[in-house]
Amino acid sequence: MSPKLLTGKVLTGTVAAVAVLLAGSARAEVVVPNDFVTQPMYGTVVSDGTLFSNQSVSSVTAHTPPDQTTGKGGGNWVCKNFDDPNCQSQSWIGGTIILSPCSKTTEPVCIDSLSIGRDGEKLSPATLAFEAISQKIPASPLSGVPAGGSASLWKSDGVPNTFGTNDYLVVVAMTYAKNKGTGKAVLNGFTANVLPAQVRTGDTYYAAESFSETSTSGMPNAGVGWRGARGYINHSECEMTTDGYCFIREDFSPNTKVSINLHLNNTLTGWLFGRLKTPSISVTKLSDSLNQLTVEALPTIVPNLVGAVLKADLAKYPKIENYLKGKGYPGEIENYNRIMAGSGFDGSLGSGMNNLERFTTFEDVLKVYSGNDSRFQKFTRWTFGSTQYDGSGAGSNCFSDKTKLVGIVTTNSPFYESGPPKFKDDSLNYVVAGPHFDADGKTLFSGVYDLNMRSEAARCLYGFSAAPLKAVVSVTSADGSNQDVQTEALSEKDGWLHLGAYNFHFSQPTIRIKLSQEKTVVPATSPTTAPAPTQSQSASAPAASVPARKASTPAAPATPNKSKTITITCVKGNTTKRVIGANPICPTGYKKK
Repeated sequence: MSPKLLTGKVLTGTVAAVAVLLAGSARAEVVVPNDFVTQPMYGTVVSDGTLFSNQSVSSVTAHTPPDQTTGKGGGNWVCKNFDDPNCQSQSWIGGTIILSPCSKTTEPVCIDSLSIGRDGEKLSPATLAFEAISQKIPASPLSGVPAGGSASLWKSDGVPNTFGTNDYLVVVAMTYAKNKGTGKAVLNGFTANVLPAQVRTGDTYYAAESFSETSTSGMPNAGVGWRGARGYINHSECEMTTDGYCFIREDFSPNTKVSINLHLNNTLTGWLFGRLKTPSISVTKLSDSLNQLTVEALPTIVPNLVGAVLKADLAKYPKIENYLKGKGYPGEIENYNRIMAGSGFDGSLGSGMNNLERFTTFEDVLKVYSGNDSRFQKFTRWTFGSTQYDGSGAGSNCFSDKTKLVGIVTTNSPFYESGPPKFKDDSLNYVVAGPHFDADGKTLFSGVYDLNMRSEAARCLYGFSAAPLKAVVSVTSADGSNQDVQTEALSEKDGWLHLGAYNFHFSQPTIRIKLSQEKTVVPATSPTTAPAPTQSQSASAPAASVPARKASTPAAPATPNKSKTITITCVKGNTTKRVIGANPICPTGYKKK
């Protein structure tokens, strides 16, 4: 089914390269800014953290794809749950399960608690106001999928959002899928979203729900939205509606810090990604199958982007036109002709996660949204999640442990990869992308990047011991020039290593992190020992030592140095790098500033 405008507000569809197909639903919905809805334009809207209806309501659908060449056949069907016998004959079943607060469910996977406070102060527990009334899904014991609940509203203890209320909406979603003929479903995605909210009440608000319909081509279709017996509603100001409630997104007030505790299956492994700043993470075993995951962080600012051209001028932008035409299958050409004949806005919509191709396509016209639609003026985000990415293909087996969470990567870059950084040329490399300027078209947009990974994974990469690490951070622009990264932080606590790079600029920089470690000289118990290493000695320049007599007793093990982390600035021509560690030195060819 091709995308279409619904009451001039929502684009919906399943065609590749035109609409974003999200796990758990046969269609995706995204709001277009009011000042673009009626414009005869083709483009992209990048709005990260938006609560699509199929991500905020528990639902299950079955799918059989159409023929790839002709675009005919196939369909989508609503399922009661993953064990529904009427859905087992389709190619695959996918669904979204919303986690309930632990106090409102008997399911082991749930939201344990939420705490909110000010940065630098002790956070206070938030109080659960209610779990919203919306569609729920029974557990699927044969497929191994828990029951699906609803979003929940929590109230902070005196930490208001920018609207002035203490209301925060929490939506934690797990996506599952299983193929035809398989017994158990596979957890293939997870997101946790905390949104400052303005809450409205009224009889005209109700939750999206599963629906079935027949497309214009006769294909059975199913999705999540407002197509049921209660009809279509248009409350575009609401980020989410449930029965009796409208939740309008607001921004976090400055210096707000959030912590969430989740009870999750230990099958959630690998890497997390997110929209956070300076996060800390801990994982505690609750049982043989259950972990408690705690994430604490500041929100970060992620701009909404719009990049569009008039359809009449599309031929002037060959990259965008070819993107729309796709591979030229009959269905794609038919869709191209339909879009070109349309009088309103059409485009490729959704998040910039794992979508660097879309950035490359629309880079020349992408800008931070600066219009009058207030929904697109809310930029702060506090969200994290996972994908099926398990770390394989990242250049090292150290990232491929499938028995535990290995790390979390967070950034405010509109376009980013959800997997771990790639280990190449002895460095951790991570590519991000975004606009060069902020909404005013003059102020440089500043990037934020945080990497939290298990210390054992970092030491595995380089074969390091338990001694302290140091890091060299560099940011290379797409043209090969190096940027001056103004602020970095390296810390190690409770088995986790954290490193952040901040205040870099776009459009498509590569962040490189190289870890190193000073060699530890182990003194013998004999009276004759080697002299202590000087500050200039490092892993790249081993310390000279005086041979000692053979000790009569074994040498004592090295004790990790717990000295304070120091940052120095090193320069080489116009290139500046910062080196972090207990005893940092400049790389070869660089001089200390």
